[in-house]
Amino acid sequence: MDGRLVAGIIVAIVLIGVLALMLTAWRRRLARDAELGRLTPVPDPRPHPDTTLTVLYVATSKHDQPLERLALPGLGYRARVSLELSDAGVVIDVPGERATYIPASSIVGIDQTNLTIDRVVEPGGLIRLSWRVRDDVIADSTFRVLEQRDRARLIDAVTTIRTTRDTAAAASAPPDNVAAAPTADDRTPSHNESAS
Repeated sequence: MDGRLVAGIIVAIVLIGVLALMLTAWRRRLARDAELGRLTPVPDPRPHPDTTLTVLYVATSKHDQPLERLALPGLGYRARVSLELSDAGVVIDVPGERATYIPASSIVGIDQTNLTIDRVVEPGGLIRLSWRVRDDVIADSTFRVLEQRDRARLIDAVTTIRTTRDTAAAASAPPDNVAAAPTADDRTPSHNESAS
């Protein structure tokens, strides 16, 4: 048998083995992350966006663990996406996937980074949106802007959503004006106390 043919067969077997391992690892990750439960569905009617941006979606990972991918529905693949931002929250619309909705109440913060899964860029080259998948799990979804002016627009829009949310929460909180229980010095003296 020709040595080149043998080498080709060996390379093909190795490649098939690597692909099988990758597929197995991805299926395990999907099964693990399915335990996080369903994400919040996009409201009907869909919130009208105050700001819409086209950006590159890079990845979603565990909070402050940029190499630990989360396989969440609608956020599995890199793509050019539409981000719709409103007071209600953020909608990430990946072509061919179900839109992902992040309610304003779930947004933890937004900042800039240079590292995530399979991607290292210049300092501050990625925008990281941190949000709660559930009470005990925070995810970091990273994006790369196509137009530099959109960097400030995205950060400002998310900051405005958080500020509006916090202001509304403070306004709806019950006032903290419960009077202290009266002390002996504060009470009006009873008839018997007056007589003495």
